[in-house]
Amino acid sequence: MSGIFAIAGHRTSRDAGRLAACMGERMRHLPHQRVATTTVAPELTVGRIAGGYLNPEVDVLRRGEIAVWMVGEFYHQESLRRELERTGCLEHAASDAALALAVVARDGATGLTRLDGAFVVVVWDALSGELVIVNDRFGLYPHYYAHSNGVFVVAPELKGLLAIPTIPKQIDLTAIAEFTRFQQLLGERTWFSNIRLLPPASVVRYHSHSDRLELTRYWDWGAIETDPHITTPEAIEEVIRLFDRAIRARVAVTDRVGVYLSGGMDSRTILAYVSNERPVTAITFGQANCRDVLLAREVARIAGVRHEWFPFHNGRWVLDNLPLHLTLTEGMHSFIHQHGVSTLGRARDWIDVNLSGWEGGTIMSGSMSDYERDPWFRAAPDEATFVARMYDAFCREFSWPGLSHEQAYSLFHGGGNPALYDLAFESLQAELAQTRAYTSDRRADYIYLHQHTRRADGNQIVFGRAAFEVRTPYFDQDLVSFLYSLPAHVRHQWTLHRALLTRRNGRLALVPYDYYDAAPHERRMLAFAQTKARRARRRLRSFLDARYQPAATLYADYEHYLRTDLRAWVESVLFDARAQERGFFDPATVRELWARHCSGEELETMGSIVPLVNVELVMRAFVDGDGSSAAVQAACATTALVGAA
Repeated sequence: MSGIFAIAGHRTSRDAGRLAACMGERMRHLPHQRVATTTVAPELTVGRIAGGYLNPEVDVLRRGEIAVWMVGEFYHQESLRRELERTGCLEHAASDAALALAVVARDGATGLTRLDGAFVVVVWDALSGELVIVNDRFGLYPHYYAHSNGVFVVAPELKGLLAIPTIPKQIDLTAIAEFTRFQQLLGERTWFSNIRLLPPASVVRYHSHSDRLELTRYWDWGAIETDPHITTPEAIEEVIRLFDRAIRARVAVTDRVGVYLSGGMDSRTILAYVSNERPVTAITFGQANCRDVLLAREVARIAGVRHEWFPFHNGRWVLDNLPLHLTLTEGMHSFIHQHGVSTLGRARDWIDVNLSGWEGGTIMSGSMSDYERDPWFRAAPDEATFVARMYDAFCREFSWPGLSHEQAYSLFHGGGNPALYDLAFESLQAELAQTRAYTSDRRADYIYLHQHTRRADGNQIVFGRAAFEVRTPYFDQDLVSFLYSLPAHVRHQWTLHRALLTRRNGRLALVPYDYYDAAPHERRMLAFAQTKARRARRRLRSFLDARYQPAATLYADYEHYLRTDLRAWVESVLFDARAQERGFFDPATVRELWARHCSGEELETMGSIVPLVNVELVMRAFVDGDGSSAAVQAACATTALVGAA
């Protein structure tokens, strides 16, 4: 993924340039990616890795003793630009990196915290010997850091840090427990206890002379204040204005724009706001006759945009794309969520920018309304009850249903590692303790956004950026701040999202968006009539044509893949001697879980199996190996053999 990497500290003065070059090569995975490094002081080398479209200037920008590197972009900074241009601090039409340099020169590095955007900026002050890193409010460009043995290292991938010999590989058992139970990691945790994810809205200061590291947060979800007086009609008008503004800020005149289109509301709403302005390519993946493909095709036709479909004929595509997915997400994203990876190569030929509908339903608050009537989720009587409810949600609801508590006990005891059993719960409990100041009607939303959206689903943004730029209009600062300032009775409903779509393109709002043929039109009676008509036509067709097959529910049937095309590969991973020698899981329980899944007699059982496979792939690639392309290929070598069989 595009990003900035650096190695600093007096203990690196002899080798900083060579080590930084190794970091850059370790993170360069595709031919179009460009890497450049600059040694700006004996104790500091900084580099950038970029895809070549956004931030084409990979070299450092300097002004006096200040040097700046940037990845990402700023939004809604027209007035600031004019102000800096009037005072001679910034040239007209200067790059965002030049804007960052001008802000730092005038206001210091903390001036960057007032900017809206998706970015990471690194600042070096040669006079003070201070390295400063500032990221955006939502952490939309993930970066990792480590501070050990007199060396500070930062990079957009774990592989970059693992290239430094002085950074030890200390396996974090809590991370193993978290992924096994939650199918994701929490907070700032990685697979290694001494490597952390940079939190959102952070300012990191490393003082090279004293080897001192400081990290502060400049914003938190709790900073959003509630406005109890806004009505639903007022909210609708403002949401439309802010969303349209967010789209316009993320589309330049020269962009070739793409939208990954499913059957849902998030991506089609983006399409409604951008398709009238310019040519757009809509991209869909999935098995033939699935609802996502059929509905996306209908949406694209109504919107009048080009539509490209990537078919899934069987499960072999998972094996074909596994090494790239493992490389890009470093095992922090389960392989059963890698579906978009198979599109990257060809999609790059069509688009420069993907306007992603990432978590639009969550930001618009409609999807969280599913929990509105859950008293323990919204208004638990005490903290213990709330923690227990969230623990169950992370284990069984936010992703595929995972291990039951009984299964987890069996897995970690016996021939497993009993110490792992309580770690996931204790870790979640510690994370939730940091949110106790949030109001009860927003606390669950903020936890979901900070923990699941950022740490799990956000990996889709990470691997997308390997091929093209990904912009996330639903994470516009002003839009988010407004939505979460709304009274709960206004925010926790689908009305806002329905109106946002309907008032821009009512025809798109009459296309169903869920598994029940419901249309998301703002006018409920019209939507109801459209839904009834579709169901009637489907029943009539089924009656008249015995060969008629209703649309498949899922775009990819991973559970079937595991029992068929992927079965030999899964068994080669789960029952390999290396996996059993690690001692994480009880072998007998693993075999029982696998047998239950392969029987096909139970629904949604893969959430108990896939995390075990994922953990072993991580151990092979990043613990046994060094995270390099060769190490990842070796970890997936059995996959290649099975896929070729």
